[in-house]
Formats: sequence, structure tokens, C-alpha cells
Amino acid sequence: MPTDPDFRFNDKDRILLRDLVTEAKRRLDDDPDVERDVRMELRNRLLDPTVIEHAADALHADDAMVVYVAAQEPVQVWRMTSLAAVEPRVEFATRFLTRYLVAAEQRSRPYLVLVLDQEMCRLFRGSVRRLDEVKEDGWPDVPQIPSPEDAVPGSIPHSAPYEGHEERVEQYLRTVAKRLEVTRKEHEGLPLFVIGGDKILALFKGLTGHENHIAGTLPLTGMDKDSAQDLAKRLQPTLADHHAQQVAEAVAELDESRGHGKYVGGAPEVWTAVADKRVRRLLVEEGLVLAGRITDDGRALEVAQVSRPVTLPNPKPDAEPPAHAIGVATDIVEQLVAAATSADSLVMFVPDGTLREAGGVAAVLRY
Repeated sequence: MPTDPDFRFNDKDRILLRDLVTEAKRRLDDDPDVERDVRMELRNRLLDPTVIEHAADALHADDAMVVYVAAQEPVQVWRMTSLAAVEPRVEFATRFLTRYLVAAEQRSRPYLVLVLDQEMCRLFRGSVRRLDEVKEDGWPDVPQIPSPEDAVPGSIPHSAPYEGHEERVEQYLRTVAKRLEVTRKEHEGLPLFVIGGDKILALFKGLTGHENHIAGTLPLTGMDKDSAQDLAKRLQPTLADHHAQQVAEAVAELDESRGHGKYVGGAPEVWTAVADKRVRRLLVEEGLVLAGRITDDGRALEVAQVSRPVTLPNPKPDAEPPAHAIGVATDIVEQLVAAATSADSLVMFVPDGTLREAGGVAAVLRY
């Protein structure tokens, strides 16, 4: 469901959540495949707006939310960022549909920011609307100071650097680079932006193996002390330029793939290529919404009309789904993204209209 990004929970969110819970209970009662004990636990204990809101207490506000409810499991609530409009929906399955979180992660354009400074190096993990400082795995990294005489961050003002100062700085930067390598493995594929003075940036690039992984750099100019919110504002132009460059390169690669027979466009063709794990890069327009019927073997897709899965604001207890909506999955884009990601395909969301001829989705094939 969509949520207000400025509040953890407001009245509008509560009304929408209540309506979604009502819809879920109605569909639960109508589903003959649900065992009685499971139905009773879900209906009487877990499908409760108050329980769900309480589960979201400690989380940041954001503009979308996924709630996972299952018998004999605690209610799980995940907040996420979505550049596209989020339609409220209820989905039933025999396992948690984590594809929503995967798709949201891709849409949010995640990245890492390293602030280099001799006094303390800080690492941040960001997305289009949030930037949070990493405070684990040794971050922030403060230099070890063996004694005041050879302490890093440096010399006393207006005095010459003490003997061995440069060696201490180089040693410190190598330590920072090792911590960064561990973090990058945990967040594989995220672009890395580095902020620092000219001298320390040059030293960092020369001493470490991260130079080829740096997507952009910014001068320090006091950002070692900036809050995450201020730092995010200063980063915006650099992030926008980087994303525009990425989109341009991906579209150029897509055009080039036509001549090599490695292009597919349109949801049905792309779906089959993703199912066969042949896609190297998947491009999807940010506002694309798709629904359809999937064959039993999972390889073919019949695109269907996108219908609202919930009657809002007041769901009718006796409402029957229209005949054309039976068997239609309403989250085809999320399924495509999750399947592509699990097959190690590159996924990129591009501005609406970029893939107009392909119906909003296209791919470059591996072979």
C-alpha cells in the first residue's frame, strides 16, 4: 500500500490499511484451499490494523509499505521507496512474496557514499529519498592513536608534519579500504561515490583497488561534519548526472543489441527471456504497471487489463471479482524484476516514454 512519506502513520494511511484488511478477510473467507485453523488464526489474531501498525512502530516513514501475514509467524512490516505510484493490493500465496521488496530496492537507485577524512571516515547508504549512515562493520572508522606524538589526524596548526605522518595516513587509508571492500561485497553492484580533499582522494585511489569502482567524487568542503540530510542535498546533482549517464548507456546498448540479434521488446517476449535466464540487462519504465496470466510452466505471459484488486474506500463484503480478473497476476513488473535479479541480470528503471515502442519493457540478451 502507498503511505505518507512524512509521517509514520496518519489517518489516511489507517483508513487505507483498514480497507485492505477488510478485503483480505473477505478473500480469506472465500478461499476453499485455506484450512480452518489457519483461517481462524489469520482472521482473529493477525489481520488486525492495530497489530500491523504496532509492527511498524520502529520503522522510518516512507512512501510505500508491504505487510506480510502468515499463520504461526509474527506480522512483518517493511517500509520502502517507490518512484512509481503504488496501487493498494492484497495478494495470497503459499510463501512470502519478496519480489515487492526486490523491485522496490531496484527502483530506489541505491548507492554508497564514503566520506574520506584523516580524523574519521564515514560511510553512508542512500537511495533517491533517504541517506543513512552505516554504523556497523567498523563504521565510522576512527584512526587508532598510539600516542599524541604520532597522532593522526595530522600536525599541530602551522607546524611541519611529524616524521612518519604520511605513513600513518597511508596505513589508515588501507584499513578504510579493507572495511569498504567488506561492505561492497554485502551490497554488490551499488555505485560508490567518494568525498574528500584532492590530496587524500589521489592517495586513496593510488593505494587501494577501488578506483575502478568509484562512480563519482566530490570535494570535501566540510562534508565530513555534515548531517545525512545535508549531505544528501549536496549529492543530488552528482547522483542525477550519474543516473542520466547510466540510462543513456543502457539505451545505447539496447539499440546496439538489435543488430546482433540480442534484443527483445514487449512484455510477453521479455517475460519468456527472463524465465529462460537469457537476459543480461532488463530495462523497465518507472511508471509501468502490468497484469497478466502466467502459464503453469512459468514461461509464457498473456497480458491482461490492469484491474484494481481492492474496492476502495469501502470494500463490499459480497463483491465478486470480475470474470476477466480471475487468474490474473497484478504484479507482473515486480515478478519480472525479481526473476531477473535472481538470475544475475542487470536491472534498470528508465524514465517513462524511453521504451515507448516496446510497450515500456525491453531487454538485452546474453545470447
